[in-house]
Amino acid sequence: MPAVYLGRIMAIVVGIDGTGSAFLPGSGRDREYDVAFANSFVTRIARNGGPNKAYFRGPVALGGGLPEAIEGGLRFIRARRAARVMDPIVLTGYSRGAAGVVSMAARLQRERIDVRALLLFDCVDRHLAIDADEIPNNVGYVYHVIRDPRSGSRESFGNDGMRYRAPTVFPTAYSFMCTHGGMGGCPWTPGPGQRLTDRIDEGGMDGGTNITFAQDASVSMQVWQHCVPFMRTHGFI
Repeated sequence: MPAVYLGRIMAIVVGIDGTGSAFLPGSGRDREYDVAFANSFVTRIARNGGPNKAYFRGPVALGGGLPEAIEGGLRFIRARRAARVMDPIVLTGYSRGAAGVVSMAARLQRERIDVRALLLFDCVDRHLAIDADEIPNNVGYVYHVIRDPRSGSRESFGNDGMRYRAPTVFPTAYSFMCTHGGMGGCPWTPGPGQRLTDRIDEGGMDGGTNITFAQDASVSMQVWQHCVPFMRTHGFI
């Protein structure tokens, strides 16, 4: 029987965070990553949460590290099951980390292991070895929050994790007017000479957005609050 705390289910929680800015893995990258993602939504959910929670950093900019995070999550789940911990399994991820947990759910399906719930923060699949187009139907419930296309944020990324099959329950993907960073709990902050009312330029091939620094911070908080009922219902928090 799953454990219950204050009338809510406790779950085995695995989270994979978003993509870091470094191009190669290493201890220096990890320190920089941990600062950048200190307040990310996946960090809040899965890091330092006791023996039933496991947090994994997302990939480096070129994609390395994501298969290792997926394997780490699978090992953690198998170990909990081997220890006769039968609490339901819930998975969460941000950006390419969200694609990683979709892939993890598919791997668990091949092992005939069900996933109670999947919480995705702006899932994007930019990794050639990962297929996150469709949610496997061993997942009970899906909650997916995405950036609104009108935001102009990371227009080249698109979104994955949008298709599913019964009996999975996936009401809709909820969109928010903030950047891809804001969707994961990492809103942009103004640099030297910039104001809160300035629009954010994400650089690279995507460039400018329609979102101000102030809007990104405010709407990012709304994203978290929007997900809280789902997280409480299914044992993420």
